Amino acid sequence: MTHRDVIVLEDGRHLYEDGHLYTPMAERDRTYRVRKPADPRAVRFNGEWLLPLDLLPDEERVMPATRPDSDTLDHRARCACEVCQRPQAAALWRRRAITGREPRRG
Repeated sequence: MTHRDVIVLEDGRHLYEDGHLYTPMAERDRTYRVRKPADPRAVRFNGEWLLPLDLLPDEERVMPATRPDSDTLDHRARCACEVCQRPQAAALWRRRAITGREPRRG
């Protein structure tokens, strides 16, 4: 990579050592830097500036116990496990296990 000395003139133009003059774009004409947030952690993705989310550390996060609702098919009709006690989704699967019919959606 070649490094060339740049002189900034009083009117704001840049004069390179090979004689090339560069006039920077006026602030009112800029589109990318104007919308950039002042936060240095901002990242540009898909034309948008995104700030990192403030999340809890992994040690402080509590994840719920999860199992697929289809696990309730193997259970009794009035099982007391945590999957069968889910109010809506598990009721559909329990109804299927009892009646033998596919649960209605919607």
